[in-house]
Amino acid sequence: MEEKIVLSDNGKKLLAYMQQKDITVVGKDVADELQMKGVYPVFKSLISKGLIEHGEPVKRDFTNAKGVTRPREYKTYQLTQKGKVFNIN
Repeated sequence: MEEKIVLSDNGKKLLAYMQQKDITVVGKDVADELQMKGVYPVFKSLISKGLIEHGEPVKRDFTNAKGVTRPREYKTYQLTQKGKVFNIN
């Protein structure tokens, strides 16, 4: 018998967003768009449940507080097959 997956409200919100977009995303972009603080523990929880997985990292320019811009590597996240078909209700 398969274990029942219970999601927090933020887990439901994040998974619904991922299912709607069905793209590989950067955590910071999702946090900004959903205005969700603490998005990374939510990603970690969904990864542990097998609904989301890490994608290939991407490099983007990042400007620090001193105004110095350098390339920085960001983790990405994507749905697993299980996450794509998971019923959030």
